Amino acid sequence: MNWVLVIIDNSAGAKLWFSDGQPIGAIRGGCESSHRLIIDKQGFIDITVPYSVLPSIVDLKQYGRHLPRRFGEHQPHNSRRWFFLVLNHSIYPLPEVSDVDVSFFDKMMDLHYVPYQDVPDAPGQGRLRHFPFSPHSFQLAMAVYDWTTASFARMVLMKIFEYTSIPATPYPLDSPNIATAIWKSNWGSYVPGNKAYMNSFMMKPASTLQDVQDQLRDVKALLQKFSAVQNRLLSAAFAAMPRTSVFYAPQLFSGQLDISQLSLNYFGIEMLECPLNAGPTSESLVVSLEAAMATFVKVGSTITTKMVWSFADSIDVAKHYQNGLIVVVNPPDNDSYITPLSDDPEKNEYTFAPGTSFVVESLDISLSWLRVMLVQTRKGKTHWCIAFASSEGREGLPTSAPPSQNTRL
Repeated sequence: MNWVLVIIDNSAGAKLWFSDGQPIGAIRGGCESSHRLIIDKQGFIDITVPYSVLPSIVDLKQYGRHLPRRFGEHQPHNSRRWFFLVLNHSIYPLPEVSDVDVSFFDKMMDLHYVPYQDVPDAPGQGRLRHFPFSPHSFQLAMAVYDWTTASFARMVLMKIFEYTSIPATPYPLDSPNIATAIWKSNWGSYVPGNKAYMNSFMMKPASTLQDVQDQLRDVKALLQKFSAVQNRLLSAAFAAMPRTSVFYAPQLFSGQLDISQLSLNYFGIEMLECPLNAGPTSESLVVSLEAAMATFVKVGSTITTKMVWSFADSIDVAKHYQNGLIVVVNPPDNDSYITPLSDDPEKNEYTFAPGTSFVVESLDISLSWLRVMLVQTRKGKTHWCIAFASSEGREGLPTSAPPSQNTRL
């Protein structure tokens, strides 16, 4: 079903944009798409209309909750159906962007650490239509674009190897593991002897692990700040990007761990709840998946990501990147569709910002599959939920996911 805004009561005279870049009065709809209306200096409204939908299920949401609305229908003599919406609600606020972070990020671009250096495509496409409310639209677009290149490895490694439960600023780092992960990279041209790859870590090509360790010692403080700044810009940008339409993508898939040199023993350290985050720093940040599932990744527990989690709407894409685990999610409304700013516009990509929390619903497996669902607690609060299911027969573990009726806590 197509739709169009015919009459807009904008008594305050606020500037209005849609994130698709088309005029406010353009005809929209079809393909189960979600459209974000941007209101200058105020916030966002997301409008999602399923294909061939009845008017009673037009979906207007903010913060993942249905908005109060009045909805009516009129069918004139020309048989075109017109729907009338009257909204009364608070809107999703515009993200805050630090001028200090932007200034630092500009310096990183001036020094050619951003974007990744051997990618030929021009970055920052579409920045005005996604961030027209911000004077920092280019930096926000660039941060997202750079995430979709090999630079993502920097943003992942410098986050997951932080001891985040030690009260220090910045957090202490597991430098030996960072250096080893950089050195062991062997994905295409992303190897320690490659100039562009090492430049993304503020380093020169290296021929030995010791060389990487020595260079990391010299740059790690600045590299950690770089990662922190870019992750904050990513979080702001994600908050402004259109949400995923669940009518179009009812499930999303992520191959884990998507850095090939990292085994499943590093999955648990992606979570803030990992006890190893408290140190001591002499203890390496590595924990087997079995041990994680027996302690902080267990039924009813909350886990919170240190890093960006990235998903596709195709399981085949997830299989291409997986390193032993595929995560399947039924998305709510806090994931962002970032493909319009991606280095690979042929691959749909959806992201969750660092600090996204999940509730573990079931631990029914293995090292092969991870199913994530959205459920509600008895108090009505919405959470992500994770259910493990195994494609292998493992002692004491089922070989299929639990039924949907078991997904209430």
